[in-house]
Amino acid sequence: MKIEELLERARNWDKLAIAKLITMAEEGVEPQLDVRRRSHVIGITGPPGSGKSTLIYTMARKIPQDKRVAILTIDPSSPFTGGSFMGNRIRMQELTSKPNIYIRSMATRGIRGGLNYATIAAINILEYAGADYIFLETVGAGQSDTDVKYVADTILVLVPPLSGDEIQALKSGLMEIGDIYVVSKSDNPASESTYRDLMAMVDMVREIKGETWRPTVLKVSGLYGYGVDELLKVIDDRFGELMKNGRLDNTLRSRRTLEMRLYAYDLLEKSLNEAKDLESKVINGELSPRDAARRLLNYYDKPRLDHVAVAIKNIDEAARKFRELGLRVSDPIVVEEQGVKVVMVMLSNTKIELLEPLGPETTVAKFIEKRGEGIHHIAIEVDDINKFINIAKNAGLTITGEPSRGAEGIVTFIHPKNLHGILLELVQHE
Repeated sequence: MKIEELLERARNWDKLAIAKLITMAEEGVEPQLDVRRRSHVIGITGPPGSGKSTLIYTMARKIPQDKRVAILTIDPSSPFTGGSFMGNRIRMQELTSKPNIYIRSMATRGIRGGLNYATIAAINILEYAGADYIFLETVGAGQSDTDVKYVADTILVLVPPLSGDEIQALKSGLMEIGDIYVVSKSDNPASESTYRDLMAMVDMVREIKGETWRPTVLKVSGLYGYGVDELLKVIDDRFGELMKNGRLDNTLRSRRTLEMRLYAYDLLEKSLNEAKDLESKVINGELSPRDAARRLLNYYDKPRLDHVAVAIKNIDEAARKFRELGLRVSDPIVVEEQGVKVVMVMLSNTKIELLEPLGPETTVAKFIEKRGEGIHHIAIEVDDINKFINIAKNAGLTITGEPSRGAEGIVTFIHPKNLHGILLELVQHE
């Protein structure tokens, strides 16, 4: 089935087509979607055992059947085993038979914290398909419980009956991201003190967030349905507030940014798993850890500007002037092979190389005699100088000589007649 057909069927809430599109996204093939904000994305977080999936089940049953409901849950192990959501799979199977409800368990795929790019892609697909509510249940611990604020329009923080000290322990992370705080399992008599503690903390959170929406605290029992109708009303009120203030697109922007970052993390994780040869070179001392990391990230995939070289007559005077400008200047070194004394002026993203000739017959001395002081050449850093020389020769360019030792590594030059008067130095750092 073509992607276009899957997309068309997904718009009609064909749950099989939606499932296939999400599977494609998990495999790294995400269709290009014109996502327009129409869904209320609700992140549900809280400590393990707080009753997240039970509450989702109860809310989904109470939502009218003319509303499209999607439930995404982060499974910390696999799409089929483990995790609190799958512990409630029998009751969830009852929901899957309802035509308006789509349920999907998302594997973490090894990403630390749970949320990954495929989860966000799934949200995009479900919003494209016209879901009215998208419930996102986090694993209940780790980075995903704070990352969810970049994905969800509304965040429900579930807190089971706890002591005051235990609530204080939650405050550092979960207690600062919520829009609605739910005292779950409120059929437990201890929930009343938890409710009072939360009310006191939320008053402080309200001042910190500085939003027009005032975080709410509710007592709910997902098991017995107590307080769920009131919770759904507050959720809808929150969505109305976001629409009125035009803030739904803010979440879409942060969602896209997070998806980019998470996909980059996934690519990095795959690269790390495949980088056994680099690991061996690091272990054997053939390559520094930093250089290995740069190669892993294709940092050396393309040449970069290394420095701009300037021919001058008096290097000490020039170095003094750059120091007076507040710039960091290296001590001078003598490079006999090139016939120059060298000082490096360090900038944030590159360097200026000052060159003073060692004698009147050197190349730099003849340059100054003919053209005066000024820019002598531009240097680019390459990972493998011999490989780049071959590329240059295949392009019909002339190399001025064999690679030799320069101020910062092995160097050679491409003749300026080939590059419209630019003398280009190739540098391979040691």
